[in-house]
Amino acid sequence: MKRNGAAIIKSLRRDMGLSQEEMAERMFISVRQLARIESGEAGMDVWQFINALELLGSPTEDFWLLYLDSDDYTAYREYKRLKRRLSVGDLMECTEIVSVIEGSALINQPVVKQYVAYAKIALELQTQRNAQADIPYNDMVERLLSVIRMSKPGFVEADIAAYRLSYNEIQLAMLLAQCLSAMGAHDRAIILLRSMINSREGAKVSEDDRAMLFPPLHYVLACLLSNAAKYREALKACETAIEICREYNNMFNIPTMLCTLAWCYFQLGEEEQIYKTHLQRAYHMAYAIGRNQAAATIKTDALKYYNIVLP
Repeated sequence: MKRNGAAIIKSLRRDMGLSQEEMAERMFISVRQLARIESGEAGMDVWQFINALELLGSPTEDFWLLYLDSDDYTAYREYKRLKRRLSVGDLMECTEIVSVIEGSALINQPVVKQYVAYAKIALELQTQRNAQADIPYNDMVERLLSVIRMSKPGFVEADIAAYRLSYNEIQLAMLLAQCLSAMGAHDRAIILLRSMINSREGAKVSEDDRAMLFPPLHYVLACLLSNAAKYREALKACETAIEICREYNNMFNIPTMLCTLAWCYFQLGEEEQIYKTHLQRAYHMAYAIGRNQAAATIKTDALKYYNIVLP
């Protein structure tokens, strides 16, 4: 991981328009150490390489696939499956996958260990919500902060705009913001999300970075604004998220976003036809992309909250 890794890092850094000083600061190393790495005088272990690529907006998980033996590869496939299943809310399967990963040597890898810790908190939260149990959000916030500090030891929430967060860290920060909102700390949650969005939008980022991170960031911001009864701001954030999803052909969350639009229009006292149209679009799109359970939930909620019967 010397010459080839050094050339990749140096090339990407220059493409992103970052100086060695800026890159070194984001990697929490000295300029001298970065210069030695880029010149090939000093090596990087695979995790330093992954961190550097994340900072430069390049998805990295498959790079360290080259370093896995056959047993680790089996666990790695479970790790990838966990990410997919967690994104669609398959709680039972996710719990089983977590157990498999925790029983493997791969759990000792920092990236995997952090993501599994995040997944366990996310699953616990969803299980408690489904059971309509009282959730200790203060405790959840502290646990999420401790998981973020697994990779950012000196992490300070107020300084989040100064960090170049990895994909795992952004997932953690989004869940942190949602927990803050749920416990009534709406302004704190909104500031956290807006800081992350402004930080990403103000920096040069790859198209993959934009496609993967911007839609959920804007969508979660819309939900936080809606929770804070800032419905007009929520509409704008949600419309932005939908536009970005369509731009990158990422349709999975659009039905939920359309429901958020409907709720905002409803709360603003708009005519029934306006929010009804969004609910109908959400319902039909959910079925069209194979999210049958989501479609059923949308139909139930339309009757429960809006007194609207969807076909």
